[in-house]
Amino acid sequence: MSDAPRITIVTPSFNQAPYLETTIRSVLDQGYPNLEYVVIDGGSTDGSVDILRKYADHLAFWVSEPDSGQTHAINKGMARATGTLRGYLNSDDIYLPGALERVASAYREAPEADLFHGACRVIDEQGRTIGRRCASITRFDEIVDVWGVWWKQRNFVQPEVFWTKRIADKIGPFQTDLFMVMDYEYWTRILRAGGQVATVEEELAAFRITSTQKSNQHERSAMEMLGVVQKLIWDSTAPIPWATRLRLQANWLYQTRFLPEISASVADGEPRWRRLVGGLGCAVRHPKLVLSDDYRRRVLGAVIGPRGDESTR
Repeated sequence: MSDAPRITIVTPSFNQAPYLETTIRSVLDQGYPNLEYVVIDGGSTDGSVDILRKYADHLAFWVSEPDSGQTHAINKGMARATGTLRGYLNSDDIYLPGALERVASAYREAPEADLFHGACRVIDEQGRTIGRRCASITRFDEIVDVWGVWWKQRNFVQPEVFWTKRIADKIGPFQTDLFMVMDYEYWTRILRAGGQVATVEEELAAFRITSTQKSNQHERSAMEMLGVVQKLIWDSTAPIPWATRLRLQANWLYQTRFLPEISASVADGEPRWRRLVGGLGCAVRHPKLVLSDDYRRRVLGAVIGPRGDESTR
């Protein structure tokens, strides 16, 4: 026990009875000797409370009451956390066997690190493996590069990420005005605060893809993430190299200013020359746009038209 750092896991849940017990068992069956497990349910009406009562003796705390959503539930749980290491596990995801001991071992080997992650398995509703992700991020300027890093599948996947009490005390709670990307914004704060990243070279968790989860709202998630990124890449105090900052700003302008304008032109049936004029006018209004490789390829390469209906990602 003295060699096992306390790990606090919080599970936020609402009407997830089909998956909740599997999630709970994946935590408890770790057999980790210094576990603090908290479940915050938002007042479910689907039988979730019966499952929570079944495992009540094995939980440090649980409650089922109305809340303001997932982020609020996570913050409520983390407010009770006493663990040296923390993580949260949504009620349709699972930890893989031995995950917590692997994280504890990584912490013992790198006690100076503040964010620990491994690989993440992707599973379907029946628990069948359909993919695998392994993040490659160690610096703040990498995590804010959503174009070259995050959307190139070098991203963290939420259930395989853990962090220290030390960094949590430093950066505060999750941002409750974010619906989709509160985890991403939290990790940006960890890296901006100087938190070091340690990688566990094994799968730690499985992220479940279901037909009803909010992660399926790709457009909303992308726009919310771009809102977070905007504040960071235009913040002169953020630790981003000058050339990288300009490139990221250009990419942001391409994504949020140029593409919507071209998409609207295509939808209105405007001729190609009008889109070219509009694209050049966009650069007049936003001069940094010309630093975007995609912009130059689209406008200066005179290829507006067939690709004018690109999405926001």
